Amino acid sequence: MDDLGQAQQSLGRSLHRARAGEDRELSQKVRENGEALGQMLSGLLKMSRVHALDNRAFDAPVAEFARALATLQDLVGVVHLVAVEDQSYLNEIRLRAEGKPGLRELGGELRKHNVGGVTFHAPLPEPLVRRLVAGFAGPPGEPHPRTALRERLEQDGVKTVELHGIFRYRTSEDLDTGAVDPAAALQRTLELSQEAWAALAAGRVFNPLPLRRAVAELLELGPSSPELWDAWVTRVPRQEHAVAVALHALLLGGAAGLPRAVLQDLGVAALVHDVGYAAMGGGAALAGPEGLARHPGEGARVMLRQRGWSDAKVRRLRAVLDHHRGHADPQGRPSLLGAILRVTEDYASFQRVHGQRITASDVLGAMARAAAAFYDPLLVRLFVNGLGRWPPGTLLELADGRRARSISPVRDPATFAAPLVRLCDPATGAPVGELLDLAQGPQVKKAIPG
Repeated sequence: MDDLGQAQQSLGRSLHRARAGEDRELSQKVRENGEALGQMLSGLLKMSRVHALDNRAFDAPVAEFARALATLQDLVGVVHLVAVEDQSYLNEIRLRAEGKPGLRELGGELRKHNVGGVTFHAPLPEPLVRRLVAGFAGPPGEPHPRTALRERLEQDGVKTVELHGIFRYRTSEDLDTGAVDPAAALQRTLELSQEAWAALAAGRVFNPLPLRRAVAELLELGPSSPELWDAWVTRVPRQEHAVAVALHALLLGGAAGLPRAVLQDLGVAALVHDVGYAAMGGGAALAGPEGLARHPGEGARVMLRQRGWSDAKVRRLRAVLDHHRGHADPQGRPSLLGAILRVTEDYASFQRVHGQRITASDVLGAMARAAAAFYDPLLVRLFVNGLGRWPPGTLLELADGRRARSISPVRDPATFAAPLVRLCDPATGAPVGELLDLAQGPQVKKAIPG
């Protein structure tokens, strides 16, 4: 069969799997090979403590690891192996650790170098597998073990392996004791979003796992939590636009009753919704109408680099593709996640561009009037009901002359026009520390742009 025939057959199989909604056969193969890969990596790291790397005892397991990695990369492209405490995941698929002590011990082996996950961007020949194992077998470098290990691997020619920080589960005890710092969670989300943007702009395959971790943490804090909005920077610089869209999308998606797994996909899509701009390179033209028209499609092409078809991937793909499609688009309405991103992306953009001249309430009013043509009217209604009369970040002049900034979405119907606020310095707008509940007074005199 010629190359064209093989490509057509491959495309046919992919389309069949896509229509099935989830590639169960592929998932099973990935799980089985991923479990073998994790077991072998853990075994190689343990062997390195009792044998020198040039010992013939390494020949067979090193060759087997290289073959397993090549098989997985043929199935899914880039391979993301992540350890979360005693559980392991490969490209969003949980690996079964029951009866497999090596998988349960993998996280401990990686944590010695402050590593929680390893991404393989290309196959590793056997000599490089040995150098990878040798790197992990060496003593942790101080003061930054993961950075030191990455530098050592690059010096040894292992340049297609990416190391990630430690992952851990959130627990109810953590949340009850206030262990989650909202400001730190937002900063992590921003940093991971920037890392994902840089990786996708460099042509790498999309790895959703770190972003899902960040979104899960925001969901655990609660998208309507005043503490989260109090920690958010109200005058949003352009580089934080994606995080602003994600926060508002999670709030709106929660109000729409989306289940947690779908909310995670929505949050991930929000964090990368504009990545098409990075894929197009740059230039002044891409900042105008041409870039606006092209970047959703280019972003979808970036997302398609992730192999396989799952419900999660399709939801993220549609959201990125549809996030500028209007409710009355002649080519059809956007997907639900795309429609949510259309609302929240426009809201964040209008505030970023015009926030020094108009208030957030003005933005919501304009969007409500345009709902029939551009937005799903029900989503706009939910968005307004969720943000309230004075959305988070709104600068207010109170009836007693003091100035304050809103820090909470609507907590209940009675607080639609009475948010929690933090008092601000009248001259600079900087917070001065005191927190007020406007449900207890005073009343709002007016909103102020900025």
